[in-house]
Amino acid sequence: MGEGPGRQRGPRGPPSSGTGHGVGKAAGTGTRELSTGGQGARRDEGRSRAGVVRMVRRSQRRKLQKFTGLCGQEGLRVKRSCPSCGPEPGGEEKKGRGNPISVQLFPPELVEHIISFLPVRDVVALGQTCHYFREVCDTEGVWRRICRRLSPRLREQGSGVRPWKRAAILNYTKGLYFQAFGGRRRCLSKSVAPLLAHGYRRFLPTKDHVFILDYVGTLFFFKNALVSSTLGQIQWKRACRYVVLCRGAKDFASDPRCDTVYRKYLYVLATREQLGVAGATGSRACDCVEVYLQSSGQRVFKMTFHHSMSFKQIVLVGQETQRALLLLTEEGKIYSLVVNETQLDQPRSYTVQLALRKVSHCLPHLRVACMASNQSSTVYITDQGGVYFEVHTPGVYRDLFGTLQAFDPLDQQMPLALSLPAKILFCALGYNHLGLVDEFGRIFMQGNNRYGQLGTGDKMDRGEPTQVPLCACSLCSTRECLYMLSSHDIEHHPAYRDLPASRVVGNPEPSPGAGAPQDPGGTAQACEEYLSQIHSCPTLQDRMEKMKEIVGWMPLMAAQKDFFWEALDMLQTAAGGVGEGPPTPDS
Repeated sequence: MGEGPGRQRGPRGPPSSGTGHGVGKAAGTGTRELSTGGQGARRDEGRSRAGVVRMVRRSQRRKLQKFTGLCGQEGLRVKRSCPSCGPEPGGEEKKGRGNPISVQLFPPELVEHIISFLPVRDVVALGQTCHYFREVCDTEGVWRRICRRLSPRLREQGSGVRPWKRAAILNYTKGLYFQAFGGRRRCLSKSVAPLLAHGYRRFLPTKDHVFILDYVGTLFFFKNALVSSTLGQIQWKRACRYVVLCRGAKDFASDPRCDTVYRKYLYVLATREQLGVAGATGSRACDCVEVYLQSSGQRVFKMTFHHSMSFKQIVLVGQETQRALLLLTEEGKIYSLVVNETQLDQPRSYTVQLALRKVSHCLPHLRVACMASNQSSTVYITDQGGVYFEVHTPGVYRDLFGTLQAFDPLDQQMPLALSLPAKILFCALGYNHLGLVDEFGRIFMQGNNRYGQLGTGDKMDRGEPTQVPLCACSLCSTRECLYMLSSHDIEHHPAYRDLPASRVVGNPEPSPGAGAPQDPGGTAQACEEYLSQIHSCPTLQDRMEKMKEIVGWMPLMAAQKDFFWEALDMLQTAAGGVGEGPPTPDS
């Protein structure tokens, strides 16, 4: 290889102290001068910096040796391999480099203290390197220091097996972002994070403010959060103030319409200590619904329930004069009561009557897990993944199902079962369309698609659930902004599971208007695989359990799944007396 003028190097030696074309002296290097040749000046500067770095490292190494007591004649060297995997290969052949010292020889408190200074993402990455660091990075001591660094004012810890790690992850991942509709610039902005918030569980934007509920039941009130900029865009106010609206909150709701102008009141489901009845001592915890003005945060109304009634979710439906409050109990039952919002600010006292909703009255075996509502509709999701719908107006019914064949204007609360391809975990409800997320993470949309809101790539309405591309996150939209909430809870188990192989190969669920299915043999192939799974079970009990699991996988209506599950339970219960009668021929 040829040597250019930039590649020539001479033997290393002490810097020359010649006089010549020197222009000054280097600070901290005695009488050493800087040459005007350029290359020599950069070389001298690099050597001086390297010398300073070596001195700093030597000082830190001496302090570490003095603190740990691991001093030796040959120096200190820590193994790079996993401490639980044995000695480093070839370590004895390396002479003159010092004896390897395992990380396990360091005090555990010292290792945890050092790791706690790392960012959260680095702690997680370090815990994935080996078994030893996995145990060290998962200790509560590390996460306690990390949590105190992230949220110094946090004192109360939520319930759970690992409270410090859960608290640290909740506060590290919490965030509320928004993007304004319209305008030339499409930038993503972040809101002000309350220092006292223990993660973000739910949020709701109103006309003037934003409300955020954390994981310990504290409801925060962002006052005058959004303002208009000079370019006509909506932006987050820099000097935004937030206050605590109330504590002990379980859930909250407001007017279900997407236009925030209608959200005048905020309904908060909370737990409060109530004084005992006459002749009793002490107090009892009772659930109540408190109504606040969203403009000022002033409480204007309160209703208290009996201590035997415990609720976990609240939604609103209907007009202002006939506002229906739907309350979900811990046992999965739905109760409702009606209030007149136009008279809430009048100082008077009256009694409201709780009534069992028709979905819980007609279908008592169903256990509702969650619900969603809009101005004229309600969706219920059961713990088995079934979906039942209440539609109160004929126009919305036509947009959702494409027909008025089964609509009964005299019985608007009658629940309708939707035909679903799998168990449903989450749902979102618009004015005349809805979205469903199943156990495999797939998204299904149904209803009016006049503006392309279903995400199918066209503007054709869908009268039954239609699968759209896999893309989901926690969203909430108004006329002005699109909000995105982030907060991860490690106590929530992974909600989704892998799609069965039979469904990956084919697509047995045809979408309306698509004609013949793309894989005509997909359904038959899935049934053959189901039969082989049942045949491989050794006992009748195992075959019954496998059949119940397969019924949950099959694309049946919720009522059909409930029928098959109850029928299988009856057969399984009566299976003990099968051997009494004459033998039956094998199929």
